Amino acid sequence: MAILRSRLRELHLHAGEPSFRALAHRTQAMSHTTAHTVIRCRRLPQWGNLELVVEALDGDVATFHALWLAARKTRPEPPAAAASVPREEAPRYQPVAELGHHALPVRDVAFHPDGHTLASAGDDRMVRLWDAKTGRPLGDPLTGHTAALRALAFHPDGHLLASAGDDTTVRLWDAGNGRPVGSPLAGHTNAIMAVAFHPDGHALASAGDDRMVRLWDAKTGRPLGEPLTGHAAGLWALAFHPDGHLLASAGYDKTIRLWDAMTWRPLGEPLTDHPAGIRALAFHPDGHLLASAGYDGAVRLWDTRTWRTEGHPLVAKTARVVAVAFHPDGHLVAGVDRDEGVHMWDVSTGRLVRGPVVDHGVPVRTIAFHPEGILLASADDRSVRLWRSTEPETEQVLRQRIAGLRARLEAVERERDELAALVQRLRTADRPIRAEALRPGNG
Repeated sequence: MAILRSRLRELHLHAGEPSFRALAHRTQAMSHTTAHTVIRCRRLPQWGNLELVVEALDGDVATFHALWLAARKTRPEPPAAAASVPREEAPRYQPVAELGHHALPVRDVAFHPDGHTLASAGDDRMVRLWDAKTGRPLGDPLTGHTAALRALAFHPDGHLLASAGDDTTVRLWDAGNGRPVGSPLAGHTNAIMAVAFHPDGHALASAGDDRMVRLWDAKTGRPLGEPLTGHAAGLWALAFHPDGHLLASAGYDKTIRLWDAMTWRPLGEPLTDHPAGIRALAFHPDGHLLASAGYDGAVRLWDTRTWRTEGHPLVAKTARVVAVAFHPDGHLVAGVDRDEGVHMWDVSTGRLVRGPVVDHGVPVRTIAFHPEGILLASADDRSVRLWRSTEPETEQVLRQRIAGLRARLEAVERERDELAALVQRLRTADRPIRAEALRPGNG
């Protein structure tokens, strides 16, 4: 993967470092966001996208295909520290803030990719945004849904927030100002329980009690093909592989189904080790594992090369695990035991290293890790809480922070270049430019 990333950067530099918009225009088939994702190559891109970028940069497609195949075949190893995380060194979390209250139970929480904002939603039909540093609310609640909310997801580049629930619609919001984007996405015939954006941001998946996975163009809101069918009962969980090549879905029928994210056709046979309904799915940050959890009270880890479970199930104290998430550095997996709180297991050994990590005093419903792993958000019947890790940040998490800062800098530089190009275009057209036209929010 490192070799592929390095060669791709060399190719981009050799081509004169064209902007991501210029590169997207050359391909005639992708957005600048997708071009940006491919060039950064923090995760293995889809071959079709990589091929287009290489061709647009006049690179040798055959060489890059060999590098891509090698990167895909190489199974990343867990971080070296993961094999020896003793109980006393497992992450400890101290309460930071209780972020006000929802009027009714909270069903989902999600961090913005930059880590500055936390979204929460639940039975009161509202999406609330919070400053993850101060714990204060950001603006007024986002309203428009007509029934309880079940799921939230931020777009990978952070400009959109998706929400969905019992009113059978998905709504998109501008993550910057909280305004609705377009009309509600309608098509489901029953409650929606899960939403997930494709890692390159071009598609949004939703699933729920109508047993279908629906796909939407994240830019236009239009359906992408026909719904994915095959599950025999309602769906609770969706997760895209980090490199974007497949989608996993799961629910009450006790199965996990895998879908090719280019053709949207089934991949292999359903995974059937769970003896009860499945509530949650999450891919390991490097993609070599899939975690699943549900009403059998266990978290199972699946090898994504063989699709066989690794080791014994990670067992909670009660019969319900309602949410699951990997720590951003990948060495721990957290599961929400509906009655006992949040537990964590060592990914490499399967040993319970701490539990409960956080305890609300009442049943916890959902969790989310901050992108850098420094915070954990959790929610119960009405409150949303933030917890800060007391452990030193690992080298991998520090590198993720550096990468995040670089990405934000690149975004600012792109916006600067786009503004300069717009000004130049207007000058060339001999149009007067009013000062207010260059203010934020004006097109």
